[in-house]
Amino acid sequence: MIRSFSPSCRFSLFARHAFTLVELMVSMGVTAVLLAFMLSTVVQLLGVWERATGSLSTRAQADLILDRVSQDLQAAILRKDGKVWFAATVQSSPQAALGDAAMSDAVWNGRVKPSSENPGAPGSSLNLEPVSGSLEDFRFGQAGVWLRFFTTQPDTQNSLNNLSAPRAVAYQMVRRHITSSASSASPSTAPIRYALYRSSARPMSPSWPDGNSTFAAGFDLFSEAAAVDYTLADSSQIDQVGNIRSPRRYEQIVGNNVIDFGVRCWIRDENGALAIGFPRRTGLPAGNSNRGFAASLRDGVWAAPVSPPSHGAFAPPALERMTFGFPERIDVLVRILTDEGARILEAFELGRTSRPPETSSDDEHWWNLALAHSHAFTQQIPIRAHAQ
Repeated sequence: MIRSFSPSCRFSLFARHAFTLVELMVSMGVTAVLLAFMLSTVVQLLGVWERATGSLSTRAQADLILDRVSQDLQAAILRKDGKVWFAATVQSSPQAALGDAAMSDAVWNGRVKPSSENPGAPGSSLNLEPVSGSLEDFRFGQAGVWLRFFTTQPDTQNSLNNLSAPRAVAYQMVRRHITSSASSASPSTAPIRYALYRSSARPMSPSWPDGNSTFAAGFDLFSEAAAVDYTLADSSQIDQVGNIRSPRRYEQIVGNNVIDFGVRCWIRDENGALAIGFPRRTGLPAGNSNRGFAASLRDGVWAAPVSPPSHGAFAPPALERMTFGFPERIDVLVRILTDEGARILEAFELGRTSRPPETSSDDEHWWNLALAHSHAFTQQIPIRAHAQ
């Protein structure tokens, strides 16, 4: 027997297998919530991954930098002969080569690392007496510390340039166009990066008595007696004496995205106790702040054993703002941006982003970005050389 259904019955059966509008809306809402939750989770995981990789990347760079500095400092050469064998100077005003080190092809004006030196200001780049006393909280000026000294390096025996003989080396932070063809380009369009350079002068020259070597220039970082000395800026060749003041070659870069570099020098005071010689906090003449350190004849004495050079634009801190002594330990600080931080800071410096209204100045916002997207690394390095 064939059973038939009425139209109303067929509609009733169809209705049992369909979704109502309310059910569709509820399912869409649940799906949207799940998608939002999953998206939020993915974004958080990506953020954690970015921070983790950024931390690993900066840690790897810091290890390379600190290992190289440590290798050089542990082989440093010091003598008590009235000459300056070691010097560290705060580079407070590198713009237009007004600082101690002549940083050619560098751009330090505009919306860049602040040049403000008021330690109380949130955007200041100079704070040699942080409340915490921790080296990680120090700020060493717009271009950090210019560190230079005499050292030896392992002998590769493949050329005169690589002999294990005394040579002058220097470390300094530079803000420079990342391509050589961009040296004359507008800062608003040319990519610019912060980097740490290690420059050195060859120990001797194959064409003796060529003045462009450490042996010819002598062992006094403040002397002008040599025909070519360490106060002149000349980087036409990678191993010339002029590189100590003005590194230029990209082969000399030991770290990228370095936005601060500085040292703390420990010496023996008049009682024989280990004390901070630079940056010095106590025992300074009234109205002076410690801006430099030199290892010379008078150990731990606030006095000038040598005259500062006046060559060209070289203008070291006044002698009353320097301390002298022989370091027994050097604490090194290097602050490095993550890759993401470098992109964020570059966008702000090029004017692609603006500071929020609650931030009082561009300088303050620069440091807010820098601190949020960088890591500070420190290392204590004993000085094995004993000055005689």
